[in-house]
Parts: sequence; C-alpha cells; structure tokens
Amino acid sequence: MLRKSQILKKELLKVGKFSLVGVVNTVVDYIIFLCAFYLLSLSIALANLLAFLFAVCLSYYLNSKFTFSESSSDRSLTKLLRFILASATAFVLVTIVIYILSDYMPVYLAKILAAGVSLVVNYSLAKLLVFR
Repeated sequence: MLRKSQILKKELLKVGKFSLVGVVNTVVDYIIFLCAFYLLSLSIALANLLAFLFAVCLSYYLNSKFTFSESSSDRSLTKLLRFILASATAFVLVTIVIYILSDYMPVYLAKILAAGVSLVVNYSLAKLLVFR
C-alpha cells in the first residue's frame, strides 16, 4: 500500500508532466495559428480552430503516452472525443475567467492567471473523464 507521501509525489510528477506537455502544446498551437493566419490567409477564427484541433490531438497523444502512461491499446476514439470535449470545456471556462479578470486587471495578467486555472481544469478533466 502506498503511503500518502508516495501518492502525493506520484501525483505531483503527473502534474509536472502534464504541465510540460502543456508548454509543448502551447508552442505548437501558436506556430500553427501563425502559419494558418499568415501563410494560408485563414481568418482568425479558422486559424485558431485549426490550431486548437491539432493541439488537442497532440495533447491527447502526449498525455496518454507520457503523463498517464497508457498503452496504445488503451487509446481509443471515444477517449480522444472525451479529451476534445474536456479540452473545449476548459477552453470555454478559461476564456470566461479571462473576460471576468480583465475587468479588474490588464488582459496580459488575466491571461497569466487564467493559465493557472487552465492547468487545474484541464488536468482534473483529463484525469476524471478521460484517463481514469
């Protein structure tokens, strides 16, 4: 039986891995958005949607393999769709947080604080709904 300290350490390691995947994912999302907007001349909305969808798929793959250590037989279309739904839910919640906080502080600070909310919401939804 694992002690509480071992469980906490294991969970913190997962959060760290999840955060690292998030950083990689954010960079990829940003690059795809810029390429789609500037090189393909897509609208902001379409460029952002394309970047979001690609980033969600990459995030699912990396998190299932690296963060939550699932085998390829554990990955399924159903889990991917749940992950996309969870990510979209988190995206909406974080956007709301940015709008609310931006009434009280500069947007760039609201975006930074929302990143913390995003980490908690995305990790919780991924753990509870997708990689259970």
